[in-house]
Amino acid sequence: MTFTEHPRLLARVAGAFYLIITAFALFAYMHVRGQLIDTGDMARTADNIVANEQLFRIGFTAAVIVTICNLPLGFILYELFKVVNPRLALLALVFIIASATLEAVNSYNYLAPLITFTLPEYLNAFDAEQRQALARAPIRFWAYGFSVSLTFFGVFCALIGTLILKSKFLPWLLGVLMVLAGMAYWIDSLRLFLQWPEIPYILRIPLIAENSLALWLLIFGVNEAKWRAQAEATLSDL
Repeated sequence: MTFTEHPRLLARVAGAFYLIITAFALFAYMHVRGQLIDTGDMARTADNIVANEQLFRIGFTAAVIVTICNLPLGFILYELFKVVNPRLALLALVFIIASATLEAVNSYNYLAPLITFTLPEYLNAFDAEQRQALARAPIRFWAYGFSVSLTFFGVFCALIGTLILKSKFLPWLLGVLMVLAGMAYWIDSLRLFLQWPEIPYILRIPLIAENSLALWLLIFGVNEAKWRAQAEATLSDL
């Protein structure tokens, strides 16, 4: 029995992982950090984090789960799309591994403000304003580190979109949306790196694209007959 003997089931597993990633990322990065961190008011940020320490820790845990789930997602999609173009599929796997690695390293900056505001040694050594100044750096570093990881993830999205467009077992519209998602991640990251003004709603593009792909994979999977035909054609070309 080969790993891809049941490609539709495999696709549904990938869809489930993708939905978990999306849900946990929205919770960790938008709900928790968006609710507790106010970069324009560090005193308020300190009070929020200390008063909601358990919520902040749950958000950090959710962020770690996102990073972990990215790896099996990348591997499963590699197994599904290597019948389209094995080199392109492998390249996509490399980029999501790089993105997950950067995101894992950056998780230090997620947790650092909580440590700064609650560690007894910090409380004894620094006054409130000094602790707020110390916490500001990892908060900013996290934003930049996350955007760096998203540039790699954006390449992954664009490559997956290209593979979908070349495939015969998934709708071409999903491929277009995923390429646009990758471009949206790049543009938003460059905006932060170069300190350009915010672009309203740009991150709704990957949200729509990735959720559409995840739901399609979970509900419909792939067209097994077309997947097998493409797999046989790829093998015959090798």
